Amino acid sequence: MASPTLVLSLLYTFTYVVPIYFYPMKHLWVEIFRWSNYVIWALFLLDYLIQFYLASKRKKFFSTHFVELFLVVVPFFRPLRGLRALLFTSKASFRNKTAYIKSIPILIGVTTILMILIMGAAVLEIERFAPGSHITTPSDALWWALVTVTTIGYGDVYPITTEGRVVAAVLIVFGIAMISALTASFAAWILADHESRS
Repeated sequence: MASPTLVLSLLYTFTYVVPIYFYPMKHLWVEIFRWSNYVIWALFLLDYLIQFYLASKRKKFFSTHFVELFLVVVPFFRPLRGLRALLFTSKASFRNKTAYIKSIPILIGVTTILMILIMGAAVLEIERFAPGSHITTPSDALWWALVTVTTIGYGDVYPITTEGRVVAAVLIVFGIAMISALTASFAAWILADHESRS
């Protein structure tokens, strides 16, 4: 069963990307999505504040839970942490090491899809009305996110604003990390398979 945090994280992502990809929308729907986004973000903030208040050593909590604070300030990456937590929580359900290692590419694949959707929406919101922009439609944004995260980078569409380039930089770094993780998990799977046969 998915944790409430993961469900809220995915819901937050949904309420963020839908108004951007389906622009223009009726004003009523825009307001519904916007306020839903605010409410979910407030729940994330409340959760952090409660944990901070209940901590016996608050200074230590602040220094050791910096990622949680970062995810309150920048909640777009919260689904990624939720998926990671779900995988490691369910680690005990795997019967052997090989099965666990084989599950890692699934996590990476789902995470990559989420990053494409989130960063594509972010760059589209920034670039859509910028003069001379190459990213003005959802298909432009999704195509750009796909070729960027896979480090192909055709260069046919690219951000021209400073904010858009910051988004691109984050996605490029994630893409490099994704490829490295896939390579490492493949190598670990080969070693685990060899160990099980020997």
